[in-house]
Amino acid sequence: MPILFHEIKKILTWKILLLLFIANSLVYFLFIDFYLAYFPNGRPSLDSYRIGVEMIEKYGTQMDEQEFADFKKIYDERVKQADQYVQSRKEFTDAGIQSYADFLKIDLDNKEQDALFTKVMFKDKVDLFWELTERGRLIEFYETREKSLDGYLNKASSQQKERFLALKEAEHYPVYPEVAIENFKSYISRVAIAVILSVVLVISPVFLKDRSNRVLELQYATKKGRNVYKTKAAAGMISAFIVMTTLLLIYFGLYSLNRTSMFFKVPLHMFIENYSWYDPTFFQYMILSAVGVYILGFVFALLAMSFSSIMPNFVSLIAIQIPFFIAMIAYGLSYLIVRIISIWVPKWVVPTSYFAMGAISVLFLILMWKREEKRDIVI
Repeated sequence: MPILFHEIKKILTWKILLLLFIANSLVYFLFIDFYLAYFPNGRPSLDSYRIGVEMIEKYGTQMDEQEFADFKKIYDERVKQADQYVQSRKEFTDAGIQSYADFLKIDLDNKEQDALFTKVMFKDKVDLFWELTERGRLIEFYETREKSLDGYLNKASSQQKERFLALKEAEHYPVYPEVAIENFKSYISRVAIAVILSVVLVISPVFLKDRSNRVLELQYATKKGRNVYKTKAAAGMISAFIVMTTLLLIYFGLYSLNRTSMFFKVPLHMFIENYSWYDPTFFQYMILSAVGVYILGFVFALLAMSFSSIMPNFVSLIAIQIPFFIAMIAYGLSYLIVRIISIWVPKWVVPTSYFAMGAISVLFLILMWKREEKRDIVI
């Protein structure tokens, strides 16, 4: 146990912690900060967020026909207000617009009408018109929900059809704005990049450092020297866990500033265009995503330790891991984190991918251990 703690201290040095701080600061300001500083991101995302919060406060996490009728009634009241707004302004009358219905049919090729549309929506940014745009979209989505689902059914695979039919039978139709869940998906995928990069930076020197300092020759000459390899591997995994947990706590703490907690109890399938194989809530999906980040972090930790025991120097050690890292960013995170339970990804792909990556990384480490057991040491 003292050796284990000693190895962990050798990994989590102040230099490594400083490197982690610098690396995460760069990743945060380049890729992550945007999804906190600009949420909701402009119009109509701001209106979508506000309406979503109002829907949850008023109707809860589900919406029935009676509640939809109330939602539509509010829309009709807002339309009357928009009619009054239009009719009280001469520039609308001069442009041939007598009501909100006329405003929706505005001809953007008509310079006068186009200028008026730009003034109302983008210069004056009239909240009422932006709100009506989003409410109208949600109403249209609700009224065409069965038709939309039938359209997906016609193109679905056998497993997807089974899932869609189950949703249809249970009358689980998506009605809530997707702005919060889509923001989290973008956020967690960037956080995953920061976490995996941090793990690689921390774990990569585990074996390389001792070999560079010619420690192995002395260590392996002792009776228990070779078994230290296992202790180092355990220390590496524990260190990776400490780093990942610390970073996830920090990043999820920052995410709380987005004020999306009111959406946490909403089932994933209730958000527009978020069909999934299972029925977790938003909060449960967040936990599942965090678990996915942990698994990927451990996979990269095992790979980093395996490469660390064979590469001649730090530059080549980092270079050999770059293709794996780039492939994960370009393709892996989309499937393994963002769409971890998406119905558009075959049900077997994600669990099989996690199992295969875990098995391969463990196999690499075992092969490296077998190699170290037979390694000849000349002092």
